[in-house]
Amino acid sequence: MKKRRLSSIIITFVPCFLFWLLLTMSVEPGELISGVLVCGITAWFSSGFFVQNEKHAFRLFNPVHLIELIYFMVAVFSVELFKSNWAMVKTVFTGARLKQAIVKIPVHRVTDYYGLALLADCITLTPGTITLDVIDEDGQISMYVQWLIMETDDAEAAGEIIKGRMEKWIGRIFG
Repeated sequence: MKKRRLSSIIITFVPCFLFWLLLTMSVEPGELISGVLVCGITAWFSSGFFVQNEKHAFRLFNPVHLIELIYFMVAVFSVELFKSNWAMVKTVFTGARLKQAIVKIPVHRVTDYYGLALLADCITLTPGTITLDVIDEDGQISMYVQWLIMETDDAEAAGEIIKGRMEKWIGRIFG
């Protein structure tokens, strides 16, 4: 059994309790006590699953990283999402044939579990791409992505087209 550390319990408890507050929309003492108990027990049992690296447990509690994450979601990811939507709209309305493939793209700047999950989710959320798998082969992390509008066969170039600026920003936030 994995040893539970206080930092991993706290980092699991805080978002769980914030979500509790969002769901209950109440700050009555009974609701708060129930929330602390339920979220505390949940954090105690599940913290080992959510916090893989103790060194980065409180990373997003740093205001600089939190502001960078908000900027990334609002400015960088939104632009990539718009560009991908526009490409899909053009493809649909012009009647162009889809040239789809599963491509293996290398990941250079993101090594943290949370950063890899965020990058995979952002790629999947953009229309025309789905992240199928993330693998680590002798220290080289790669993602298998199904790409509907394949523009190149070169893995590096495909990675730059699919990941856009997202990998740079996620690597900066999650180090």
